[in-house]
Amino acid sequence: MRKTTRKFLAVTAGVASIALLASACSSDSGDGDKPSGSSSASAPSDEKVTLKVATFNEFGYADLYEEYMKLHPNVTIVNDKADTSDNARAAVQNSIATNTVVDDIVAADSDWMPELIASSDFFADLGSDTVKDRWPAWKAQLSTTADGKLIGYGTDSGPEAVCYRKDLFEKAGLPTDRTEVAKLLEGSWDNYFTVGQKFMDAKTGAAWFDSIGALSQGMINQLEAPFEDPSTDEITVLGADSKAKPVYDLLTSDKVLGQSAHLGQWSQDWTDAFKGDKWATMLCPPWMTQIIAGNAPDQKNWDVADALPGGASNWGGSFLLVPEGGKNVEAAKQLADWLTDPKQAAAVFVKYGNFPSQTAATTDASVTGKTDDYFGGAPTGQIFSNRFAPIEKQPYRGSHYFAINQALSDAYTRVDVDKTDDSASSWKKFETAVKDLS
Repeated sequence: MRKTTRKFLAVTAGVASIALLASACSSDSGDGDKPSGSSSASAPSDEKVTLKVATFNEFGYADLYEEYMKLHPNVTIVNDKADTSDNARAAVQNSIATNTVVDDIVAADSDWMPELIASSDFFADLGSDTVKDRWPAWKAQLSTTADGKLIGYGTDSGPEAVCYRKDLFEKAGLPTDRTEVAKLLEGSWDNYFTVGQKFMDAKTGAAWFDSIGALSQGMINQLEAPFEDPSTDEITVLGADSKAKPVYDLLTSDKVLGQSAHLGQWSQDWTDAFKGDKWATMLCPPWMTQIIAGNAPDQKNWDVADALPGGASNWGGSFLLVPEGGKNVEAAKQLADWLTDPKQAAAVFVKYGNFPSQTAATTDASVTGKTDDYFGGAPTGQIFSNRFAPIEKQPYRGSHYFAINQALSDAYTRVDVDKTDDSASSWKKFETAVKDLS
């Protein structure tokens, strides 16, 4: 859904240890694998039911909870919101590892889905006629097991555009109108960096973009299999036909590094830099517009261009899952279904800015008609609807994806932010980290 630090390796190792302990201590009786507190029987519709919903960041559900409880007086919804997405993920992993259901519905970032798919028995099958074709295939695939079990209902999505500073473009003699900027930036990544060099040559004092690690996120999301073979799960990122290596070579080239502000995304320096004139463009899924506005509320020059170099790409998005062993599985399914209905998804975007992943919602008039005063009145609803429509794929995320992605992020940081390594030496360290996964 939103930014996550991706520092997951230590957490994963900890959860693995818990899983081993839980396995060692489990009973071998007939119901030993049933999560504690489980009940397969659904409550009658008029029976009092309390549903705990575990979320993180801002899903925009407060008003919807109130509406649902008015429609269903027997239902009480408790919002169990984690303070960070990392802690939310750790809580879900701990529930799986200890075979214990704490929440009736759990939210999960799309980047977590491979590991939750691996534990799909813990979650209820959410497939039903009411949700058939609700999402595009690439979104539904992220929460569907190899044998067709749907374990998650999609909430928001992250179709990417480019946010840019109009005042810095004007200083550099570049067009400032968002339609003209979209034409300027559309095309290949080489074109994007060629325009960037023109910007740098104008010597405005600002960089073209914030960091190469941030750009890598968008570029990797445009690849079908950046790290692993989808048919075998074998690591391919170090092979002769590596899809990620050309991206790395381009981003760590002298030309591209010379256009970077050298600020690690999500760092305090990066957050503080929004208040100044540090860079002119950045990759911008809908949720990033909220981060920009929050980090620099008084800045009046940000705008959004309906373009993304290299083609359509999605960054982010979340799901709602229902643990199979919960006390109120059917009631939880009904709530999760309702929360992710296109009508509700559209309402969330209009008020909170979380762009929907439900196909019908992305073209709803209330969505496409939304504008954003912070971004100069940009028609952000229509722009992100346009960016969503051509998305056809998401990268294959296999069992090694997180570890490799983190190692690649570290490689970029060494070259771009910390400046402790050149491109070649940092890639060597990346190779070592990946080989250690085998």
